[in-house]
Amino acid sequence: MDDNQTLEIDGNEPSDSKQKRANVKKDKKPVPKWLLWLLVLVLLLGVGAGVYYWQQQTVTEQSNKITTLEAQNAKLKKQVKDLKSDLSDAEKSAEESTGPSDDDLANIQAAISTENYAALEGYMADSVTVILAASEGLGERTPVQAVADLAYLSDADTPWDFALDSATLSGWASGGYGVYFPDGALVGRSADGYVVSFQFNDAGDITDIFFTGSDELL
Repeated sequence: MDDNQTLEIDGNEPSDSKQKRANVKKDKKPVPKWLLWLLVLVLLLGVGAGVYYWQQQTVTEQSNKITTLEAQNAKLKKQVKDLKSDLSDAEKSAEESTGPSDDDLANIQAAISTENYAALEGYMADSVTVILAASEGLGERTPVQAVADLAYLSDADTPWDFALDSATLSGWASGGYGVYFPDGALVGRSADGYVVSFQFNDAGDITDIFFTGSDELL
C-alpha cells in the first residue's frame, strides 16, 4: 500500500453505501389504505358467495327430498285408495253373488255320479230337509244323516244327466212335486230314471234334497 494513501477506519460505512440505502428507503412507498380495504372487501365477498352457494345447495337438496317424499306419499295414498276400492268391490261382489259356485255344482254332480256321498257333507247347511217321493220322508236331517239318506241313490244306473232340457224341468216343476224344482235347483236324472234335486241358500249351502226312484212319479 502506498504511504500516501490513507484509509478511513473509524467503524462507519462508506458514505456511498449510506446514500444507496437512503435512496432505497425513499423508493419504498406505503401500501394505500384503500387497497387494503379493497382486498378485505374482495375476501368478504368471496366468503359470502361461498356461504350463499352452500346454502342454496342445501336448500335445493332439501327441496328435492321434500318433492320425492311428497311423490312417494301421493303414490302410497293412491295405492291405499285402490286397495280400498278393490276390497269394496270384492265385498259387493260377495254380497251380490248368491248360491253355489260353478265349482261347487261340478263337485256335487261328481259326488252323485261316483256315489261318493260323504263328499257332500261339507256342502250342506247345518240342517237339511230330505224328502223321498211317495214316502214324504225324511224331514229335517243333520248333514251326516243326509249323507246316509243319499245312499238310496246307489242303486241307480249311471250315467247321471245334470243337463236336463228345460221342457223336462218345466214339466216336473208344474207337477205334484213342483216345489222341489225351483229355479236355481241342481237336478239330475240317472240312466234308469232316478231323480235327485238339490236346493241352496244364499251362501251356496245345500238346504233341501229331494229324490225319487222313478221319474214317472213326477
